Amino acid sequence: MKALKMLICLGLALIAMPLQSALAAGGKTIDHYIPMDIDGDHWAWDEINDFVNADIIEGYMDEDMNMYVKPGDNVTRAQFTKILVKALSLENSGTPKTFKDVKPSAWYYDYVNTASSLGIINGKQNGTFAPDAYITRDQMTKMIVLAFEKTVKFPSVTTQKFPDVNKDYWAYDYINKAAAKEIVQGYGTSFKPLNLATRAQAIVMVRRGLAQEQANLPDAEGVKSFLKGHILKENSLVEANAYDKLMALYEENGTGYYLTEARELGGIYFPAEDGYTVEINDTNLSLNILSISDRFLTIEATGMIGRFIYKSDDFNMDFTSKMDGAYNLKLDSESGKWKIYNYLPYFDEEAFEE
Repeated sequence: MKALKMLICLGLALIAMPLQSALAAGGKTIDHYIPMDIDGDHWAWDEINDFVNADIIEGYMDEDMNMYVKPGDNVTRAQFTKILVKALSLENSGTPKTFKDVKPSAWYYDYVNTASSLGIINGKQNGTFAPDAYITRDQMTKMIVLAFEKTVKFPSVTTQKFPDVNKDYWAYDYINKAAAKEIVQGYGTSFKPLNLATRAQAIVMVRRGLAQEQANLPDAEGVKSFLKGHILKENSLVEANAYDKLMALYEENGTGYYLTEARELGGIYFPAEDGYTVEINDTNLSLNILSISDRFLTIEATGMIGRFIYKSDDFNMDFTSKMDGAYNLKLDSESGKWKIYNYLPYFDEEAFEE
């Protein structure tokens, strides 16, 4: 997606072709990944944007195909269970509990069953789960600790972190275990356990938990080798104008926003008319891991230079630009392979200097 994004970011719609149907190919369009009610200034932007791009959470689409994350809304017990199950790629293990208010026809049925079978949720004493009730911060923290206890090394002995969580409080250990790993940070010195959790808080806490998974780190050089092979093959296919093979490469190695973007925008920006060429010098390609955990990596790619040439009767363009950027990858639970779910190019201001 490097060459495509160079043109997209620059706003150079060079070829007038109809938009491909991403809905037909994968069920989503780029609109599903662009929240209209949150931007980079929001305190939870990085975590929310990451979960959206990785297909862990979905926003609310209106009739005009605008997506809203609603970060300040309270999150229900069923919604949080879904976030947790999807983020950790949890699978049903053993016999789940039967809850009187969780019917097989409910959208959350499988998520609740999975979490229940793993002992993450137990429900209430009256035999219900209360899926539509808003989850409190202490309830959410307990679920997070139980979900991560096999992959995150929590302290066996906890010390009091928040004055408003006493040692005799039922969630004392869960809250302080999560605080010890910086999964929860509270409001200054207070945790406010009975406050209703927001969608932003839920996403941030789960994302912090994923970052703390360091027990089964992947072979870093192996993942870098995979990504380097993908980039070099991508470059050669772009230069050869081999559109079908390039799209097959994205289908094989991509997921989430990265794949959706390729499906939807590739048809506009890639199939080259006569006079349009891309030349990529990748002899100095260098990969550097920015962050690593058991299931997620961010890898920076630097050292590549692209030359973009377009000549026609009406318009000529010839510019050279650095093609540095960062790739987000996640471990695909079904295939056991690493997949690219986002690529963020660094804008090269020098390319436009006189």
